[in-house]
Amino acid sequence: MEPIGESKKKGVLIKLMKKGLFSSLVIILMLIIDLSGYRFFAQENIKNESTTQIKNGGISELTEIPVNGDKQFILVDGKDKTKPFCLFLHGGPGSPFPYGVSARSLFPEITESCVAVYYDQRGSGKSFNKELDVKTMNLEQFTMDANVIVDYIRDHYQQDKIYLIGQSFGTVTGTRLVTQYPEKFHAYIGISQVTSIVKGQEIGYTWLKNEATEKDDEKTLQTLQNLGEGPYLGEAEDIFSGLINQYKGMNYFDETVENVNLFTLVKGAFTSPDYSLSNIYNTFITGPRLSLIESEGLKEEIIFTDFFNTIKKVDVPVYFIQGRYDKQTNYDLAKQYYELLDAPNGKEFITLENSAHYPNNLDSEIIIRTIQEVVVKIN
Repeated sequence: MEPIGESKKKGVLIKLMKKGLFSSLVIILMLIIDLSGYRFFAQENIKNESTTQIKNGGISELTEIPVNGDKQFILVDGKDKTKPFCLFLHGGPGSPFPYGVSARSLFPEITESCVAVYYDQRGSGKSFNKELDVKTMNLEQFTMDANVIVDYIRDHYQQDKIYLIGQSFGTVTGTRLVTQYPEKFHAYIGISQVTSIVKGQEIGYTWLKNEATEKDDEKTLQTLQNLGEGPYLGEAEDIFSGLINQYKGMNYFDETVENVNLFTLVKGAFTSPDYSLSNIYNTFITGPRLSLIESEGLKEEIIFTDFFNTIKKVDVPVYFIQGRYDKQTNYDLAKQYYELLDAPNGKEFITLENSAHYPNNLDSEIIIRTIQEVVVKIN
């Protein structure tokens, strides 16, 4: 028989545990209420801004478009609907940030200069479709999809040509698109331009080895030895990219430069009036899982993309915007490709001095200014 004292102690412990659990549930509930309230008021403010923008001669509209057997979404947002149109292709794949449908009102400087078309690509964000056949997740399909969006913009909004802006993965589709259909575009801007992932891995391996040796980082050196020579696919690629990130090759910072707050890149998903809770779930969970895990063929296609050998000429003005410390879409490699690229209508290479793969806040105005200048200069 259990001693009375022990029984009392257990009873007290159970009461304390229940009380602690109750307190935790109350705190979680309060957080949910606070976040829901913040989301509601942010959405209302964005809706009011959009209404005012439309009344003042602008445009702000979400559109569902049938695209090659799928339904995909664009957000058309501009303070003056007579301005030129700029189509943004976000990175990822599977992560529609920062230039996806959830970007309504996030980039006022952009929407003052042009009508921004933010597009959630196949399998991403609001365009996620659980019925998608994984076989359609390939670069040719992404290029054909984007071309449908381009033609929709040109036809529906009576634009002879548009500006194309890609970031990271979006530069893969973007480069292919302007090469195949140069007559549809005023110019192409590539932010964190992909050139050759395999060559970038080779350069990155040597860079990591030198950095780890200098810091006497035996753990990283052992990991590199275990990885061996590239190309890295699947889990090996994830490990390698993790090392690049660990050594600031994706998100650079030092004593004078703050790293990029990644929440600022994704906050639009939480405040967007165009995103439901299920859209948010698809944006952060199911979309990336489809694009980065289930679509093994797509990931391999991206890794084996080599524009040095496949695309040597682009017949529209070309602008590359690259972070000096970028080791993911390697800065030096992008510079080499830029030098070799035949662009008879002009080209320019812009360096973000404080950034790696993710553009730093200190450099964001350079991106905005480049877009503004290109839209004014080439029309």
